[in-house]
This record gives sequence, C-alpha cells and structure tokens, in this order.
Amino acid sequence: MNLFDEAIARRRNEKGGLDWLSDWQVNSANMTASAIIIMAEGFETGPLYVPMPTGSGKTTGAIWGIIRFAKDFPDQRLCFMTLYKDSVDEVYKSLVEELGNDVVGHYHGDAAVDKDDELAKRIIVLTHQFIQYNQGALDDRDLFVVDEAIYATGEATLKLEHFNQARSWATSHNIYPDEFTKLANFANELDRQLQDSDKKYIAASRSGDLSWAQTIAFDLKLTDYSQTTAYRGVLVANQRFCEALLQGLVFLSRGNIDRDRYDPIYSAAVLGIPNLEKTIVLSATGGMVYDIAGSFKQDSQSKAYWAPPSYEQLKLVHLSGPDLPPYYDSWIGQDKKDKVVRYIDWVLSNVKEDTIYMTMPKKVLDGCLRDYLGQLTKGELEYPISVTKHGKQIKVSHHARSVGSNAFAECKAVVYLWDNHLPQDAAVRRFHTLANEEITDKALEEANKRRLVGNYERIREAQYIDNMMQQIGRGSVRNIDKNAVAGEMTAYVHTTADRFIRLAVQYRDCETDVLEYEGQETGEPTGRIDRIVWYLKQQNRRADVPLSEVQEALNFNIRDYKNGLQNSLDLQMLGYRFEPGKKGKGNQGKFVWTRDN
Repeated sequence: MNLFDEAIARRRNEKGGLDWLSDWQVNSANMTASAIIIMAEGFETGPLYVPMPTGSGKTTGAIWGIIRFAKDFPDQRLCFMTLYKDSVDEVYKSLVEELGNDVVGHYHGDAAVDKDDELAKRIIVLTHQFIQYNQGALDDRDLFVVDEAIYATGEATLKLEHFNQARSWATSHNIYPDEFTKLANFANELDRQLQDSDKKYIAASRSGDLSWAQTIAFDLKLTDYSQTTAYRGVLVANQRFCEALLQGLVFLSRGNIDRDRYDPIYSAAVLGIPNLEKTIVLSATGGMVYDIAGSFKQDSQSKAYWAPPSYEQLKLVHLSGPDLPPYYDSWIGQDKKDKVVRYIDWVLSNVKEDTIYMTMPKKVLDGCLRDYLGQLTKGELEYPISVTKHGKQIKVSHHARSVGSNAFAECKAVVYLWDNHLPQDAAVRRFHTLANEEITDKALEEANKRRLVGNYERIREAQYIDNMMQQIGRGSVRNIDKNAVAGEMTAYVHTTADRFIRLAVQYRDCETDVLEYEGQETGEPTGRIDRIVWYLKQQNRRADVPLSEVQEALNFNIRDYKNGLQNSLDLQMLGYRFEPGKKGKGNQGKFVWTRDN
C-alpha cells in the first residue's frame, strides 16, 4: 500500500501531530480532501463517490478539503450535507475553528440561527432534508459534499389522499387552485390506469400540457405561505412530484403490503442536488448502490491510490433462526412473539462477547420485545435501549435508525437479526433516482415481472448489504489501527445464505462461521455465481484457481456464466478476476488472483 509518507508527515505537522489517527487514516483523509480540491479545480466532474468504510477518516478529510477550498477558491461557494443534526453541529464547529463564523454557516430545525444569514455565507453545513423544504436556496453553490445517502435529498412518495389534501389547501387559500386541481386529476387518472391494468408499476406520461406542473414545481414559493401551510410536508412532496414528472421520473406502484392487501404509492425519483456535476458523495459501504447507477463513478484518487483495510480480526457468524412468516407485521400472535423472544434470548446467551450492539426491524422490536426489554407496552420507544442479559451489556436499536459515529465503538459484538425489507418500489425508485434515466413503461418491464430482475434486483440486493454494513460498522470494527487492520469484533448475522456470502466478501480477510438454532441449518447459496464466489472464499487460496477445479467441485458449466462473472462486484471484492480461457492446450480458464497486483 502506497501511503505517501511525505504527504502524511506534512499533514501531521500542519495539524499538531494527529496522534489519534493512524497513517492509514491520515492517508484516507488526505484522499478525501484531494477529491474535493480536484473537483473544485475542474479536473474531475461528478457525480463522484469516495468509498471508504466507517472509521477511515472521510469526515475528517472532508473538513480538511473544505478548509483548503475556502482559502484557495474565495469566489466559490460550497455546501456540506449530512443526515443528522448532531453531525451538522460537529462539522460546523470544526470548520468555524479554522475559518470563522463569518465564512461558515449552518442550519437545521433546532439551530438558533437566522436561516437567511447563514445561507449568505460561502460555506454552509446542512441536513439532507433542507433541500426538499427550501427549493432553490442552494442554486448558488459551486460544489456539494454529501455524507451518505444522496437519494435522501430528493425522493418523494405520496398516496392519493396527499394530492387531494394539496388541492384542498390550494383552493381554500386561492393559491394556484387550477394547477393543483389539474395535479389531483392527473393523479386520479394515473390510479385509474393502474386499476385497469394487470401491472405492478406504470409510468406517468409526459404528453400533453404540463404547464400546471411547471408552475407548482418552480413558481410556487412555499416559504411565502408558511402561516397558511398545515400540510407543508405534503405540499413539498407534491412539488417534488411535479418536478420529477417534468423530467419523466414518476411512476405509480400497486404498493403491495402482502399477498392480499395493497395501497398504491406514487414515486418521484429525482435528486434534489442542483449541481450534480459538482457533487461528491462520501460512502461508507464501498459505493455498492452507486456502482449500479451509471451516472456515478469513483473518484480518481481513491480508485488509483487507496486500499481498504484488512478485516482479519472480524468474524462473521451466520445465524440460523426459527420458522416464522416473511411479513414482520404478522408476528402478532402470542405463539410467534414467544418464538421471537426465545430465539433472541438464545442468541444473546450464545454471544461470547460481553458488550453488544443489537439491531433488528422496528416492527419486531415494537411488536414482540417490549416486555423482554423492560419497556412500556405502548408509546414510542426511545433508542438505543440499554439492557443487561446473561451478564452482558446490550444496546438495542433498529435497522432504519442511524446513530452517532462513535456511540457503540466499544461494542465487541454486533447482532444483526432479520433482513431490512423495503418495498420493491423503493428499489425501482432508487435506481432511477441515481441513474437519472427516464421512467417509461418499457423501462418498467423488468419491474413488472413476477420478481424484480436486472438492475432493479441488483440495487435491491445492494440495499440489503448496505444496511448490514452500516449497522456492523457501529461496533469496534470501526477502530482501524496503524497497520490498516480493522478492530477485533464478531458480527452475528441472521440472513439468507446468498446475502451472507455477499456480505462476507465485502470484508477482506474476514473469518466466517455458523451458529445453528435448534438444528436449523443456515443453508447453502442457491445462485450459481454466489456458489462460485463462496467456493473461492472458502478455499482462501490467495492465488490463481483453475476453472476446471471450480467446475468439478460445483458440477456445472462455469463458462455459461461468463458475463455475470466478468461483471461480478463480489468476485472483484474477493480479489479475483475471471478469465474464461480458450480452446487448446495452455489456454485453460482460471480465476486470477489480483490482490498482490
């Protein structure tokens, strides 16, 4: 690994030693800072992502890059966006110490500042949600640095009643009543088309006069009507819908809740960032989701000069579990609740470590575990929940909740139970949001098959792994030492065999194991490429592997999967490249080990 010793030494000298950061972390932070400056100089255009795991120093590097940006480019303006208010405050404080509060501003709902005064400053630190409620306020920014989940800046989902609520507000206050009436009629007609079809998804047509959408999207200034806006969130979503409609990025899904119930969902798949060509996303999970959407690419610095840490001290344990229905909201009978409690108590009793961060779907926590965790039977739960079980200190949260950077960094085990299921339409919406590809009925053909296929399936599966990695990264694995080795930790994961394999290959050099519950097997991978990847992972050869060996072991023709193997991110993460070979002696196919190169 090339750590650019001179650059590291210079940075340490500039910043008073940085004793709390290893050379690898300083190097990673330098790479992040460089990505910002290179884009500001115009040598790279976005959207770009910087793929480094939690604990690598991305945020620190972003702060260094923003400080240099402010000094070297006095005529340019920058926005840093993060998901959480606490993170806004932390980044703002660090920037103000170097640049002063006359240069740096910040804003969120709990900040006791004047929004307009803060926006007048050259550097502004905000939450992702700011864009949706302040359309046009950031159009003057020359560069955006977004900490994770860029799609949170613009996606919108609505139900039919939301269009009627918006129309009611418009007609009762005489604010663009004709335009909102046409919008409500448009939504009702789209719903009728879905009812008359046998499809799960239909695209909204851009044909006809859409001047009403143009008016709602760009002429309506909701900040002018704050005193009359009881449905502000609904109106913002209606605006986002109209903006997406004009770009051909709207669809309606049947919104299946389960096999027998549905509730149609209108989706607007548009990013809120006004200048994507000057946007950098900091990604803790290797850019898996962004790799699928063609418009995003990895920044040149990290791609050429950065290597991920070793996870030789991480053990991933694949858990089996009890037989339960696939829909979490159906786990309401006492027999199912008892099954869940028995299983979780068994898991915790078998975890060897004594400090644990445990996460699962919110519906499971709410519906099955209140009594077990000593919580009230009704009302909102406050997270994280702290309990002691089997002499172990446990912090409990759920998959949809993200937490402060180092809140659980001392936890030696992470327990991840049951997959983070999102509606299928979320994968469809997210793909088109990131890819910026027009949504047409032809484009939705793959979504309208019995199950998601193609890029929709890829992005859905990537979201599962992304969530697991985000949660696993809460524990002590985030503590990366001077030798670029992640902290010692065990992650206990209950998921499918195929997903466990995809998760395992994301962590270079990690160890894997299984822990079976009451004789239930964890199962074997079913996908052909997953089986190939798992075979190579288990062999741990760290050298070229002949195609003939893998083919004999798995008993199917591997060349039939040539395209999938040559484009497999999982295979690349494992450290291999597939060469199919040619006919004739000496031209045998093989899996080439690339890590040493």
